[in-house]
Amino acid sequence: MKKKMKKNKLLLTLVVGAIFGMIFCAGIIYAQGDYKENYVENDGITRVIDTATKNDTRAISIKITTTLPPEPEQLPIYYVIDVSVDKDKAISIAKKFNFDVGPKIISYPVQPEKALSPLKTKYLFKNEPCYLEIDTSGNAITYANKDKMMKISDNLPSESDAIKIAQNFLKRYGISINNATIETETIYLNKLDTSTNEILDKQPMMVQVGFKRNVDGMSVVGPGGKIIVAIGDDDEPVYFFKNWRTIESAGAADIIPLSAAIEKLKRLEVKDVPVTPLNSIEVIGIKIGYYEDIPSEEQTNYKPVWVFDVKTPASTETIQLCVDATI
Repeated sequence: MKKKMKKNKLLLTLVVGAIFGMIFCAGIIYAQGDYKENYVENDGITRVIDTATKNDTRAISIKITTTLPPEPEQLPIYYVIDVSVDKDKAISIAKKFNFDVGPKIISYPVQPEKALSPLKTKYLFKNEPCYLEIDTSGNAITYANKDKMMKISDNLPSESDAIKIAQNFLKRYGISINNATIETETIYLNKLDTSTNEILDKQPMMVQVGFKRNVDGMSVVGPGGKIIVAIGDDDEPVYFFKNWRTIESAGAADIIPLSAAIEKLKRLEVKDVPVTPLNSIEVIGIKIGYYEDIPSEEQTNYKPVWVFDVKTPASTETIQLCVDATI
């Protein structure tokens, strides 16, 4: 029986699994060791940390509903050794992707909201309907076939076959990946009823394969540390994104206790402050990882972060908040 809808309003909405930034959800880490004061040792910790005011800064209320992970005293740190990309190197990279025309050089502010923001540079190559973008500082690369990546597809590979196609694509361009978690997602074009948000129909568009970096067995979080290859009709890669810095060992650093990290979290001393104001959060997962920034940032090192998987009253989605873990 068809549902009656006011004016039968329909909207075609593209539901993408983060084409320009994939969020990889890691599992909750369970602790077997000691627990900090004020926490209960059981399988479902529920503890509200009271809102407080310190140094005229209002803290948020935190409820923790997960077990606590082990607390390492030290962890390795790394230098970022990527060399800035000049025009000649950018042209050399572009030729591998069959771009024979010269680049357009684009300068853009790192912080557009600030009048005196430093400028960054990227090289843009066009061979319609394809384009290639290379960031000079982070060595990040974006490739896209605009005509083929956002269209309904009739002949997509299976997700398991898409992984093999993506791996062959990376091998063809000399891109090696070590210690990565691989995830796949089929991207659909959804037809929605705007009055109910009910999905009335969906058509497949491409299969997205994501390679998420791990360092020392720990996840790399943040906007970097990932490679994405999207496969369209007839096994053709139609989108590629790489933000994967080269690193080398720089010794080890002392790690702050989890209790200190929670205090930082209360004051929202985090890597990426949410746009929506927060008064309270529920922490449903805690782990240690490494953080990689956006391509435009000249990141000089890889350091551990405490990673909190949280829910907020304003959304049903889980977000990650990262706190510097080094002393």
